[in-house]
Amino acid sequence: MDKETMGQLLWDCLSGKAVNSTADWDTIYQVSEKYRVTPLLYHRLKHRGVPAPLLKKLKTAYVANLWINTALYSELSKILSTLQQAGIPVIVLKGAHLAEKVYGNIALRPMNDLDILIKKADLFAAEQKLLEMGYSSSRETDIEEICAEYHQLPAFIKPNAAVEIHWTIEYPTSPFTIDVDGLWKRAQPATIAGIETLVLSPEDLLLHLCLHTAYHHIFQFGLRPFYDIWETIRHYDIDWEQVQLRTHEWDANNSIYLALYLAKTSFDANVPILEKLKPAKFDPRVESWAREEVLGQFEDLLSPPSSVIIEFWKSKHLSEKASIVLNRLFPEREEMAELYLVPPNSPRIYLYYPVRLINMFRRHSRVLWRLLRHDKETVNFSEQQFGLRKWLSH
Repeated sequence: MDKETMGQLLWDCLSGKAVNSTADWDTIYQVSEKYRVTPLLYHRLKHRGVPAPLLKKLKTAYVANLWINTALYSELSKILSTLQQAGIPVIVLKGAHLAEKVYGNIALRPMNDLDILIKKADLFAAEQKLLEMGYSSSRETDIEEICAEYHQLPAFIKPNAAVEIHWTIEYPTSPFTIDVDGLWKRAQPATIAGIETLVLSPEDLLLHLCLHTAYHHIFQFGLRPFYDIWETIRHYDIDWEQVQLRTHEWDANNSIYLALYLAKTSFDANVPILEKLKPAKFDPRVESWAREEVLGQFEDLLSPPSSVIIEFWKSKHLSEKASIVLNRLFPEREEMAELYLVPPNSPRIYLYYPVRLINMFRRHSRVLWRLLRHDKETVNFSEQQFGLRKWLSH
């Protein structure tokens, strides 16, 4: 069974459509694990008469995710309470918002970490509170410098929990003009993890999900982001005029359109303004490129080129290539600290730069050589990735 057929079959299971009892359940399970939707698959199939061995595996994944998320929500409750007592407003983002308020069951939506939005002026105070709670941070650079390049502070880590404090929802170096003050003005009150806090408005949540899967991850997270989009549209009474208006205000037309186009055409999401969002210069190739990314058509490619290698390969000037190499081989101390789990102020961090040089050579030398030799599959993947990224950036 090809990947497109299997992806569609998994989607049919997730969306509650009738599925043939002779379906290849083992493969469906494997694909659900890849896309991290197994707990949701259990929820959808537990009363559908699927084979008992499969149901047992699905339930195991469901219960495991319930335990993980219960611990994360317990930690989130402490964080929200601490920041609230300090007078620091918080907007809960992505997974923690979706699992409790959109899915209505925290076991259904796997989460890697906890994402919260903090006003830029409150970042330092929020950081101090998390450090007092036992979290560690690799931040050494001034917060203003970080905010000029990144949409979040370095992750806050402690055993079994990671927290990402955002001040905006996309890189400030992105082509988008996101009105952060507007996000706060439109934010809505909600009880998350037992604490009164804020969440994005339904329209801003939908736009954030679209940007995150399209521009931020180039559709490489597979089916799950589209289930997030599908459930968000089903759960909320979306003001589509506001979605259209904000899409143009943020200069995010291509990314929003393509994410919603795939949500509608592949997953039957209700998007009444789709034609109004269609860019005047729509390249029909990007639709097939994006669909292939969602389905993982190139995942069997041995050591596919990273975005950095593709950028290096496509750069036309020697100065651009040199800048890319230097930035990746010799990143800032904070990034090195996160990569190699070394305190950022430790002299030992400098010992890891030669280690990084060796690691980067081992990881990328073969694929770069394949590109230089014009290996057909590697070149096709790279051209597609570059073309898709370029189109989404406009």
